[in-house]
Amino acid sequence: MKHSWKPGKEKIIYGNTIFRHQGENNNGGMLNVGYEKYSQARAKIEKDADSEMWTPEKKQQMLESADKFLAGGVIHIYLTRLTIDAANAQWFTVIVKDSTDTNEIYRKELKRKTPNIPSSGTDYWWNNMVTPIPVKISGKIYIYIIDKLGQENNKFKFEVNL
Repeated sequence: MKHSWKPGKEKIIYGNTIFRHQGENNNGGMLNVGYEKYSQARAKIEKDADSEMWTPEKKQQMLESADKFLAGGVIHIYLTRLTIDAANAQWFTVIVKDSTDTNEIYRKELKRKTPNIPSSGTDYWWNNMVTPIPVKISGKIYIYIIDKLGQENNKFKFEVNL
């Protein structure tokens, strides 16, 4: 949730190295991503099952859902914008491309999700979205986030080495 991530820099998020190619964080807002591999998402479900004492049936159901819907991992999107409308998830599209950066693996137009109110001391509305990838992936991937209201700064591109 920090504005300091600039193009040409990499971060390690959820233990995965992510390189930011394109998309500025500026006074109009911030957009960053994180990525969890399938194995990480599945391990989190198993941990939650133990700590929350799920029934064996619920645990099995959740693991089967993970196998079906999280096969390619999970993209986490973190954003801030100056207006409530601009921070609504409905204005964003997620595109995942393969290691050649030419073949589209997955595309998702996000659904309406009302942003959270600004924290004290800030004017920014904020939103966090989770996008599961139901298609198995391997190697390097490219994640594009398109902001339909972003004008000149509407395309964000990240590279994830798996």
